[in-house]
Amino acid sequence: MKSYRTCMKESNFTQARQVLVDAIKKHPEAAADAQLYRYQMDAINELIGQENRKIYLNNKPDTVSYFNYIYQLYSVGLQCDSVEQVNLQAAREAGKKAKSKLRSEVGQMLLPYRNNVLGAGKFHYAKKDYSNAFRYFDLYMQTKSAAVFLDPKGNSILSDPDDNASVAVLAVLSAYASDNHRGVATYLNQSLADQNLRSQLLEVGSKSMAALGDTARMLQLLDDGFDNYPEKDYFLMALTKHYNDHGDYAQALRRAVRMTEVYPLKRDYWYLAGKECILLSRWDEALAAFGKCVEIQADDAEAHSAIGSIYLQQAHDAYANFNVPLSDPTYTKQKAAINTLYKQSCAAYEKARKFAEDRTDLWLDGLRETYFKLNRGRELRALERKK
Repeated sequence: MKSYRTCMKESNFTQARQVLVDAIKKHPEAAADAQLYRYQMDAINELIGQENRKIYLNNKPDTVSYFNYIYQLYSVGLQCDSVEQVNLQAAREAGKKAKSKLRSEVGQMLLPYRNNVLGAGKFHYAKKDYSNAFRYFDLYMQTKSAAVFLDPKGNSILSDPDDNASVAVLAVLSAYASDNHRGVATYLNQSLADQNLRSQLLEVGSKSMAALGDTARMLQLLDDGFDNYPEKDYFLMALTKHYNDHGDYAQALRRAVRMTEVYPLKRDYWYLAGKECILLSRWDEALAAFGKCVEIQADDAEAHSAIGSIYLQQAHDAYANFNVPLSDPTYTKQKAAINTLYKQSCAAYEKARKFAEDRTDLWLDGLRETYFKLNRGRELRALERKK
């Protein structure tokens, strides 16, 4: 204490603070003395004052240091209160009467810098220093309910505006930008009260939940976004990928079908529904979906190719089950049905070729097989020459 007082008297506030920091680190009895933290606050407060004067006089101010000192003041103040409360609890358990002496002082010293804590977060956010921005937003939000800001009757002495949602938004965006997914989770629910940015926050939140391995919460957020913001393709695509990765194609199809209902003239949603139907081997539904694609966009080579592939698969399945003898009355009918499937497949592949000549992956193999099955030798030879 003698060294501390000497430093304070000589306005060497950095050293004054360091004396107490060292004492608290080295000696358990110092670490358990709330008053030493209170003295440390005085030294930090003087450092804040020095930086504040530089800012006022525009004398090479260090804004980052100014905000860091305020953060330190809050941290030490909260630690001071915590240590005092531990000591008071121990005294009460020993049967002694004990009353807080420092809590009110701590709160009154921190109170003038309330706006600065929030300002520091916004300062770092504007500088794209998102990790530090979150640090201040987190401090601001966490201390809204701090006991040091309660009067003897338990009422808050803070005059913060109704800014929980707006600051929570900044905290979430800062946390996400700095890969602090736990930070996102901490403030996500509060941030979602902001209706203007809600869809963006749902997207950010779902990505953070995925990073944290919280699949249930991720899906909840994605479904919220899917139900309320169908114009945002992210939610549909993220849900589709998740369910496809897990082989739950029916769930993916359900979302795709919902989008075709909301946007019946949007080709991409019909195409997605068709792809999901293929994964479920629901051929007729897939054909209907791809049929809608070509109704909307006649030159949709991908949809024509998909139709060709479905008819070809149906032909394969029918041929695999074609085991009746030549004498069977249904032989001719079944063989004709298979031939019809090959013709339908061939026609679809030819349309795919017509509309995307350079996309041989869409039609070349399919046409080769259907030409062969249909005994269209001239077309097959021409196709082989093209190859």
